[in-house]
Amino acid sequence: MATAHARAGDLIAIHGHRLGEIARVGEILEVLDPGGREHYRVRWDDGHESIFTPGSDAVIRHRHAEEEPVLVHEP
Repeated sequence: MATAHARAGDLIAIHGHRLGEIARVGEILEVLDPGGREHYRVRWDDGHESIFTPGSDAVIRHRHAEEEPVLVHEP
């Protein structure tokens, strides 16, 4: 696992910061890099999308080309 240089299709996990807070997982839909600080358009496991700039608590899991998408959301 790595903490930077993601690609569309990779997963990102944000660990809870407080006791009892659950981790969030999302699929990176697009990598944005204005001004040299990489950030992402992410579809989170609850179905909503946002622009996210990762911090030190973010873990990226690179998806291999032969793997199916992990998060599938029905409209």
